[in-house]
Amino acid sequence: MPRNLLLALIIAVSGFQTAVAQVVIEPSDRPVSLTGVIKEIHGYGPPGYGENKKTDPPVTYLAIELARPINTPCTPERPEWKSVDCAATKLLKLFFPSSDGSAQQLELSAKQMKGRRVVITGTLERQTTAGEYTPIVFNVMAIDAAKN
Repeated sequence: MPRNLLLALIIAVSGFQTAVAQVVIEPSDRPVSLTGVIKEIHGYGPPGYGENKKTDPPVTYLAIELARPINTPCTPERPEWKSVDCAATKLLKLFFPSSDGSAQQLELSAKQMKGRRVVITGTLERQTTAGEYTPIVFNVMAIDAAKN
């Protein structure tokens, strides 16, 4: 009986590790394609980003919600801040950087696909300011509807 209990415990622990596992994407300076659902997120902006809802202005931004958390290589500002500075996330704020004018079209496409599964191609960056809202942000290069 103890042998069966040990086997059950090993299977349970293995399943738990799989359930909370995160995908680390390296290197973060190359385009990647991620599949998820585009969400419209409502939050608060500066100065307090929601600490004082009476003075912090409401903001709305687009994000992709992934099925599993992802992470990128990270060096925290201080070792004790690693759990915050280097957090994994399932929600990535979408940015539409472009020097050729395609950013407006990409953002319009993203807005039209809210609530739908999509494949987004772009580059990932760690959050550098509170105004980026999510631990990792996604610089969008292309958006396509996901095939089921």
